[in-house]
Amino acid sequence: MKELENKTKKSSPPSLLDIIEELDELKNIALNCFDKNGNPNISSAIKAVEAKSKIISNLNNNKSASTVVQMGEVKIDGIQLKLNIGENCKEI
Repeated sequence: MKELENKTKKSSPPSLLDIIEELDELKNIALNCFDKNGNPNISSAIKAVEAKSKIISNLNNNKSASTVVQMGEVKIDGIQLKLNIGENCKEI
C-alpha cells in the first residue's frame, strides 16, 4: 500500500503505463482479498479491468491520421493564383 501512496505523491502526473500498472495492482489486490466465505473480491477486480479497458479504448479512438496533399499550380484564365493556405490565418 505504501508503494501506491508514494506513487500518488509524485509531483508530475502519472504516465499511461503507471496508470495501467496501478490498475493491474488494484486488480491483484482485489483478487487476494477474500470475504468471510473465502470468495475473492471479484467485483472490484472487474472494475479495475473495466477502467483499464476504457483507457485503452479511448486511446485507440483518439488516434487520428492526417494527410497533407501538395497542390500544384492553380491558374484561372492564364493567371496563376498565389494560395497561402494555412499561412497568416486568424482563428475566429
